Amino acid sequence: MAEPREEDRRYVPTGARLPVAPESGEVLPVNVSSAEVDWAISLLAEFPAEPAADRPDDGVDVLLDRERVRRAGDRAGLGGRGESTSVLFVSDTHLGYENRAETGSGKTVPWIDEIDSRDTIRRIRTIAMERDVDAVIHTGDVLDHEVDAVTLDAAESSLRDLALSDIPVYCILGTHDHNAAIPYYSNSVDGIAWLKDQVRNEYLIELSASPTSVAGGPLDAYGVSAENVGLDDVGKYESLGWRPSEIAFGAASPGPNVLCLHDGVTPYRNRSTADVNLDELLAQSRVSFDCVLVGDEHRPKYDDFENGYSFETEDGTPVLYTGPAVRVGPAYRDHEAFVTELSISAAGVTPTRHPL
Repeated sequence: MAEPREEDRRYVPTGARLPVAPESGEVLPVNVSSAEVDWAISLLAEFPAEPAADRPDDGVDVLLDRERVRRAGDRAGLGGRGESTSVLFVSDTHLGYENRAETGSGKTVPWIDEIDSRDTIRRIRTIAMERDVDAVIHTGDVLDHEVDAVTLDAAESSLRDLALSDIPVYCILGTHDHNAAIPYYSNSVDGIAWLKDQVRNEYLIELSASPTSVAGGPLDAYGVSAENVGLDDVGKYESLGWRPSEIAFGAASPGPNVLCLHDGVTPYRNRSTADVNLDELLAQSRVSFDCVLVGDEHRPKYDDFENGYSFETEDGTPVLYTGPAVRVGPAYRDHEAFVTELSISAAGVTPTRHPL
Protein backbone atom coordinates (compact mmCIF):
# COMPACT_ATOMS: atom_id res chain seq x y z
CA MET A 1 0.00 0.00 0.00
CA ALA A 2 1.10 3.57 -0.62
CA GLU A 3 -0.18 7.13 -0.64
CA PRO A 4 -2.18 8.08 -3.78
CA ARG A 5 -0.72 10.08 -6.62
CA GLU A 6 -0.91 13.83 -6.09
CA GLU A 7 -3.52 14.17 -8.86
CA ASP A 8 -5.69 11.48 -7.22
CA ARG A 9 -5.82 12.86 -3.68
CA ARG A 10 -9.09 14.74 -4.31
CA TYR A 11 -10.90 11.49 -5.10
CA VAL A 12 -10.08 9.56 -1.90
CA PRO A 13 -10.48 10.27 1.83
CA THR A 14 -7.67 12.02 3.64
CA GLY A 15 -5.06 9.54 4.80
CA ALA A 16 -6.17 6.82 2.41
CA ARG A 17 -3.58 4.39 1.07
CA LEU A 18 -3.94 2.53 -2.22
CA PRO A 19 -2.68 -0.85 -3.48
CA VAL A 20 0.69 -1.05 -5.21
CA ALA A 21 1.17 -3.20 -8.32
CA PRO A 22 3.28 -6.19 -7.21
CA GLU A 23 5.77 -6.20 -10.11
CA SER A 24 6.28 -2.56 -11.08
CA GLY A 25 5.80 -1.18 -7.57
CA GLU A 26 3.57 1.62 -8.86
CA VAL A 27 0.57 2.82 -6.87
CA LEU A 28 -2.74 2.20 -8.63
CA PRO A 29 -4.27 5.35 -10.14
CA VAL A 30 -7.81 6.51 -9.37
CA ASN A 31 -8.68 9.08 -12.03
CA VAL A 32 -7.32 7.54 -15.22
CA SER A 33 -6.96 9.82 -18.22
CA SER A 34 -7.59 8.52 -21.73
CA ALA A 35 -3.84 8.51 -22.35
CA GLU A 36 -3.25 6.36 -19.24
CA VAL A 37 -5.79 3.59 -19.91
CA ASP A 38 -3.35 1.02 -21.31
CA TRP A 39 -0.87 1.74 -18.51
CA ALA A 40 -3.59 1.38 -15.85
CA ILE A 41 -4.75 -1.93 -17.33
CA SER A 42 -1.17 -3.20 -17.34
CA LEU A 43 -0.94 -2.44 -13.61
CA LEU A 44 -4.13 -4.37 -12.88
CA ALA A 45 -2.83 -7.23 -15.01
CA GLU A 46 0.05 -7.63 -12.54
CA PHE A 47 -2.41 -8.94 -9.92
CA PRO A 48 -3.47 -12.60 -9.84
CA ALA A 49 -7.08 -13.43 -10.62
CA GLU A 50 -7.53 -14.63 -7.05
CA PRO A 51 -5.40 -15.13 -3.94
CA ALA A 52 -3.09 -18.12 -3.90
CA ALA A 53 -5.00 -21.28 -2.90
CA ASP A 54 -4.62 -25.05 -2.72
CA ARG A 55 -6.65 -25.44 -5.86
CA PRO A 56 -6.99 -22.30 -8.03
CA ASP A 57 -10.30 -21.91 -9.80
CA ASP A 58 -10.57 -22.17 -13.55
CA GLY A 59 -10.30 -18.86 -15.36
CA VAL A 60 -7.92 -16.21 -16.54
CA ASP A 61 -4.41 -15.85 -15.21
CA VAL A 62 -4.71 -12.18 -14.37
CA LEU A 63 -7.24 -9.97 -12.65
CA LEU A 64 -8.09 -8.02 -15.77
CA ASP A 65 -7.91 -8.92 -19.45
CA ARG A 66 -7.08 -5.76 -21.37
CA GLU A 67 -8.68 -7.05 -24.58
CA ARG A 68 -11.96 -7.66 -22.75
CA VAL A 69 -11.81 -4.11 -21.41
CA ARG A 70 -11.34 -2.73 -24.91
CA ARG A 71 -14.26 -4.79 -26.23
CA ALA A 72 -16.49 -3.68 -23.36
CA GLY A 73 -15.56 -0.06 -23.98
CA ASP A 74 -16.34 -0.38 -27.68
CA ARG A 75 -19.69 -2.03 -26.96
CA ALA A 76 -20.71 0.63 -24.45
CA GLY A 77 -19.49 3.45 -26.66
CA LEU A 78 -17.22 4.78 -23.94
CA GLY A 79 -14.64 7.37 -24.73
CA GLY A 80 -13.17 10.41 -23.09
CA ARG A 81 -14.77 12.32 -20.24
CA GLY A 82 -16.59 14.50 -22.75
CA GLU A 83 -18.78 11.56 -23.80
CA SER A 84 -22.49 11.78 -22.95
CA THR A 85 -24.70 9.11 -21.41
CA SER A 86 -28.29 8.76 -22.60
CA VAL A 87 -30.81 7.93 -19.89
CA LEU A 88 -34.56 7.39 -20.09
CA PHE A 89 -35.88 9.15 -16.98
CA VAL A 90 -39.06 7.45 -15.71
CA SER A 91 -41.10 7.91 -12.55
CA ASP A 92 -44.30 6.84 -10.82
CA THR A 93 -45.38 3.97 -13.06
CA HIS A 94 -47.74 2.84 -10.26
CA LEU A 95 -48.03 -0.68 -11.66
CA GLY A 96 -51.46 -2.00 -10.68
CA TYR A 97 -53.06 1.44 -10.19
CA GLU A 98 -56.13 0.38 -12.17
CA ASN A 99 -56.85 -2.20 -9.44
CA ARG A 100 -58.09 0.64 -7.25
CA ALA A 101 -61.34 0.57 -9.20
CA GLU A 102 -61.97 -2.89 -7.73
CA THR A 103 -60.22 -2.69 -4.37
CA GLY A 104 -61.54 0.76 -3.46
CA SER A 105 -58.20 1.52 -1.81
CA GLY A 106 -56.80 4.97 -2.44
CA LYS A 107 -57.96 7.97 -4.41
CA THR A 108 -58.74 7.47 -8.08
CA VAL A 109 -59.03 9.74 -11.09
CA PRO A 110 -62.34 9.75 -13.01
CA TRP A 111 -60.63 8.27 -16.07
CA ILE A 112 -59.24 5.23 -14.24
CA ASP A 113 -60.83 2.95 -16.87
CA GLU A 114 -58.42 4.50 -19.40
CA ILE A 115 -55.33 3.55 -17.39
CA ASP A 116 -53.38 0.40 -18.27
CA SER A 117 -50.14 0.24 -16.32
CA ARG A 118 -49.07 -2.96 -18.12
CA ASP A 119 -49.23 -1.10 -21.42
CA THR A 120 -47.30 1.78 -19.84
CA ILE A 121 -44.34 -0.41 -18.88
CA ARG A 122 -44.36 -2.04 -22.32
CA ARG A 123 -44.33 1.39 -23.94
CA ILE A 124 -41.41 2.47 -21.75
CA ARG A 125 -39.52 -0.65 -22.84
CA THR A 126 -40.23 0.13 -26.49
CA ILE A 127 -39.10 3.75 -26.23
CA ALA A 128 -35.88 2.75 -24.44
CA MET A 129 -35.07 0.16 -27.10
CA GLU A 130 -36.03 2.34 -30.07
CA ARG A 131 -34.00 5.26 -28.74
CA ASP A 132 -31.13 2.88 -27.88
CA VAL A 133 -30.53 4.62 -24.57
CA ASP A 134 -27.69 3.55 -22.33
CA ALA A 135 -29.96 3.03 -19.32
CA VAL A 136 -33.33 3.64 -17.69
CA ILE A 137 -33.54 5.46 -14.33
CA HIS A 138 -36.79 5.15 -12.33
CA THR A 139 -37.27 7.57 -9.44
CA GLY A 140 -39.76 5.59 -7.41
CA ASP A 141 -43.31 4.31 -7.06
CA VAL A 142 -42.56 1.52 -9.46
CA LEU A 143 -45.62 -0.20 -7.97
CA ASP A 144 -48.96 0.92 -6.66
CA HIS A 145 -49.93 -0.31 -3.19
CA GLU A 146 -52.16 -3.16 -4.48
CA VAL A 147 -50.56 -4.96 -7.42
CA ASP A 148 -51.57 -8.30 -8.95
CA ALA A 149 -49.41 -11.14 -10.24
CA VAL A 150 -50.51 -10.74 -13.88
CA THR A 151 -49.35 -7.11 -13.94
CA LEU A 152 -46.02 -8.05 -12.37
CA ASP A 153 -45.49 -10.86 -14.87
CA ALA A 154 -45.98 -8.33 -17.70
CA ALA A 155 -43.58 -5.91 -16.05
CA GLU A 156 -40.95 -8.61 -15.55
CA SER A 157 -41.18 -9.49 -19.23
CA SER A 158 -40.41 -5.88 -20.17
CA LEU A 159 -37.53 -5.68 -17.70
CA ARG A 160 -36.13 -8.92 -19.10
CA ASP A 161 -36.29 -7.52 -22.64
CA LEU A 162 -34.34 -4.45 -21.53
CA ALA A 163 -31.72 -6.60 -19.80
CA LEU A 164 -31.30 -8.72 -22.92
CA SER A 165 -30.83 -5.48 -24.90
CA ASP A 166 -28.04 -4.37 -22.52
CA ILE A 167 -30.17 -1.50 -21.17
CA PRO A 168 -29.88 -1.65 -17.37
CA VAL A 169 -32.72 -0.25 -15.24
CA TYR A 170 -31.80 1.63 -12.06
CA CYS A 171 -34.35 2.58 -9.42
CA ILE A 172 -35.14 3.92 -5.97
CA LEU A 173 -38.26 3.16 -3.93
CA GLY A 174 -41.30 5.37 -3.46
CA THR A 175 -43.88 5.34 -0.68
CA HIS A 176 -46.28 3.13 -2.67
CA ASP A 177 -43.50 0.60 -3.21
CA HIS A 178 -43.19 0.43 0.60
CA ASN A 179 -46.94 -0.07 1.00
CA ALA A 180 -46.96 -2.85 -1.61
CA ALA A 181 -45.21 -5.09 0.93
CA ILE A 182 -48.47 -5.55 2.85
CA PRO A 183 -51.31 -5.94 0.35
CA TYR A 184 -54.87 -6.23 1.66
CA TYR A 185 -56.85 -7.28 -1.39
CA SER A 186 -57.10 -11.04 -2.00
CA ASN A 187 -55.79 -10.82 -5.58
CA SER A 188 -52.78 -8.68 -4.64
CA VAL A 189 -49.27 -9.99 -4.05
CA ASP A 190 -46.23 -8.84 -2.07
CA GLY A 191 -44.68 -6.18 -4.29
CA ILE A 192 -41.49 -5.83 -2.26
CA ALA A 193 -40.78 -9.55 -2.64
CA TRP A 194 -41.21 -9.10 -6.40
CA LEU A 195 -38.84 -6.12 -6.48
CA LYS A 196 -36.24 -8.13 -4.59
CA ASP A 197 -36.59 -10.89 -7.19
CA GLN A 198 -35.95 -8.37 -9.97
CA VAL A 199 -32.78 -7.20 -8.22
CA ARG A 200 -31.60 -10.81 -7.79
CA ASN A 201 -32.32 -11.44 -11.47
CA GLU A 202 -30.34 -8.28 -12.29
CA TYR A 203 -33.35 -6.83 -14.09
CA LEU A 204 -33.34 -3.93 -11.60
CA ILE A 205 -30.44 -2.20 -9.85
CA GLU A 206 -31.26 -0.29 -6.67
CA LEU A 207 -29.44 3.01 -6.22
CA SER A 208 -28.03 4.11 -2.88
CA ALA A 209 -25.89 6.80 -1.27
CA SER A 210 -22.86 5.06 -2.80
CA PRO A 211 -22.05 5.70 -6.48
CA THR A 212 -23.28 3.29 -9.15
CA SER A 213 -21.71 3.50 -12.60
CA VAL A 214 -24.49 3.84 -15.17
CA ALA A 215 -24.04 1.24 -17.91
CA GLY A 216 -20.32 1.13 -17.14
CA GLY A 217 -19.84 4.66 -18.46
CA PRO A 218 -18.63 7.93 -16.99
CA LEU A 219 -21.98 8.78 -15.34
CA ASP A 220 -22.42 7.81 -11.69
CA ALA A 221 -25.90 7.65 -10.12
CA TYR A 222 -26.85 8.01 -6.47
CA GLY A 223 -30.25 7.54 -4.89
CA VAL A 224 -32.17 8.06 -1.66
CA SER A 225 -35.44 6.14 -1.55
CA ALA A 226 -38.61 7.64 -0.08
CA GLU A 227 -38.13 8.35 3.64
CA ASN A 228 -34.58 6.96 3.26
CA VAL A 229 -35.90 3.38 3.46
CA GLY A 230 -34.33 1.11 0.85
CA LEU A 231 -35.42 -2.30 -0.35
CA ASP A 232 -33.76 -4.32 2.42
CA ASP A 233 -35.19 -2.09 5.17
CA VAL A 234 -38.86 -2.07 4.16
CA GLY A 235 -40.96 -3.31 7.07
CA LYS A 236 -38.12 -3.26 9.59
CA TYR A 237 -39.07 0.11 11.04
CA GLU A 238 -41.31 3.07 10.38
CA SER A 239 -39.38 6.04 9.06
CA LEU A 240 -40.43 9.55 9.95
CA GLY A 241 -38.49 11.08 7.10
CA TRP A 242 -34.86 12.13 6.95
CA ARG A 243 -32.63 15.15 7.20
CA PRO A 244 -29.75 16.07 4.86
CA SER A 245 -27.23 15.65 7.68
CA GLU A 246 -28.14 11.93 7.85
CA ILE A 247 -27.03 11.23 4.27
CA ALA A 248 -23.34 10.50 3.62
CA PHE A 249 -22.69 10.12 -0.10
CA GLY A 250 -19.80 7.92 -1.15
CA ALA A 251 -16.78 9.51 -2.86
CA ALA A 252 -17.47 10.46 -6.46
CA SER A 253 -15.67 9.66 -9.67
CA PRO A 254 -14.68 12.57 -11.92
CA GLY A 255 -18.31 12.66 -13.05
CA PRO A 256 -20.80 13.57 -14.17
CA ASN A 257 -22.95 12.58 -11.20
CA VAL A 258 -26.75 12.42 -10.86
CA LEU A 259 -28.84 12.20 -7.68
CA CYS A 260 -32.29 10.53 -7.59
CA LEU A 261 -34.92 11.31 -4.92
CA HIS A 262 -38.53 10.43 -4.15
CA ASP A 263 -39.66 12.97 -1.55
CA GLY A 264 -41.18 16.43 -1.69
CA VAL A 265 -38.18 18.73 -2.14
CA THR A 266 -37.32 22.35 -2.68
CA PRO A 267 -37.38 24.12 -5.11
CA TYR A 268 -40.59 22.40 -6.37
CA ARG A 269 -42.13 22.98 -2.94
CA ASN A 270 -41.44 25.87 -0.64
CA ARG A 271 -39.45 25.19 2.50
CA SER A 272 -42.51 25.10 4.77
CA THR A 273 -44.09 22.17 2.89
CA ALA A 274 -41.04 20.31 1.53
CA ASP A 275 -39.91 17.03 3.09
CA VAL A 276 -36.30 17.76 2.17
CA ASN A 277 -34.40 21.02 1.77
CA LEU A 278 -32.45 20.26 -1.39
CA ASP A 279 -30.19 23.29 -1.04
CA GLU A 280 -29.11 22.07 2.40
CA LEU A 281 -28.56 18.53 1.09
CA LEU A 282 -26.33 19.69 -1.76
CA ALA A 283 -24.42 22.13 0.44
CA GLN A 284 -23.36 19.39 2.89
CA SER A 285 -22.67 16.78 0.21
CA ARG A 286 -19.09 15.76 -0.59
CA VAL A 287 -20.32 14.99 -4.13
CA SER A 288 -20.92 17.71 -6.71
CA PHE A 289 -24.07 16.69 -8.59
CA ASP A 290 -24.64 17.69 -12.20
CA CYS A 291 -28.41 17.25 -11.86
CA VAL A 292 -31.10 15.94 -9.51
CA LEU A 293 -33.95 13.70 -10.75
CA VAL A 294 -37.08 13.68 -8.59
CA GLY A 295 -40.23 11.56 -8.46
CA ASP A 296 -43.33 11.69 -6.25
CA GLU A 297 -45.04 14.83 -7.63
CA HIS A 298 -48.06 14.08 -9.82
CA ARG A 299 -48.31 17.43 -11.56
CA PRO A 300 -45.98 20.10 -12.94
CA LYS A 301 -45.60 23.12 -10.69
CA TYR A 302 -48.46 25.57 -11.18
CA ASP A 303 -49.82 23.08 -13.75
CA ASP A 304 -47.35 24.61 -16.18
CA PHE A 305 -46.72 21.81 -18.68
CA GLU A 306 -44.05 23.81 -20.49
CA ASN A 307 -41.85 25.02 -17.63
CA GLY A 308 -43.10 23.27 -14.49
CA TYR A 309 -40.80 20.25 -14.72
CA SER A 310 -37.39 21.89 -14.37
CA PHE A 311 -35.86 24.11 -11.69
CA GLU A 312 -32.52 25.18 -10.28
CA THR A 313 -31.25 25.08 -6.72
CA GLU A 314 -29.55 28.07 -5.12
CA ASP A 315 -26.17 26.88 -6.41
CA GLY A 316 -27.52 26.44 -9.95
CA THR A 317 -27.87 22.62 -9.93
CA PRO A 318 -30.61 21.54 -12.39
CA VAL A 319 -33.57 19.72 -10.81
CA LEU A 320 -35.76 17.72 -13.19
CA TYR A 321 -39.16 16.02 -12.94
CA THR A 322 -40.77 13.87 -15.57
CA GLY A 323 -44.16 13.51 -13.93
CA PRO A 324 -46.05 10.22 -13.45
CA ALA A 325 -45.78 7.74 -16.31
CA VAL A 326 -49.48 6.98 -15.86
CA ARG A 327 -52.08 9.76 -15.74
CA VAL A 328 -52.79 9.47 -12.01
CA GLY A 329 -52.88 13.19 -11.22
CA PRO A 330 -55.80 15.61 -11.78
CA ALA A 331 -53.55 17.80 -13.92
CA TYR A 332 -53.40 15.04 -16.54
CA ARG A 333 -57.09 14.99 -17.40
CA ASP A 334 -56.32 16.62 -20.75
CA HIS A 335 -52.56 16.04 -20.96
CA GLU A 336 -50.43 13.08 -21.95
CA ALA A 337 -48.06 11.40 -19.56
CA PHE A 338 -44.50 11.17 -20.84
CA VAL A 339 -40.98 10.01 -20.05
CA THR A 340 -37.87 12.12 -20.55
CA GLU A 341 -34.74 11.15 -22.41
CA LEU A 342 -31.69 12.85 -20.91
CA SER A 343 -28.31 13.32 -22.54
CA ILE A 344 -25.93 13.85 -19.62
CA SER A 345 -22.31 14.90 -19.93
CA ALA A 346 -19.82 17.18 -18.24
CA ALA A 347 -21.16 19.93 -20.51
CA GLY A 348 -24.71 19.70 -19.12
CA VAL A 349 -28.07 17.95 -19.38
CA THR A 350 -30.32 17.98 -22.45
CA PRO A 351 -33.92 16.68 -22.03
CA THR A 352 -36.27 15.31 -24.70
CA ARG A 353 -39.84 14.23 -23.92
CA HIS A 354 -41.48 11.08 -25.29
CA PRO A 355 -45.27 10.79 -24.84
CA LEU A 356 -46.74 7.60 -23.46
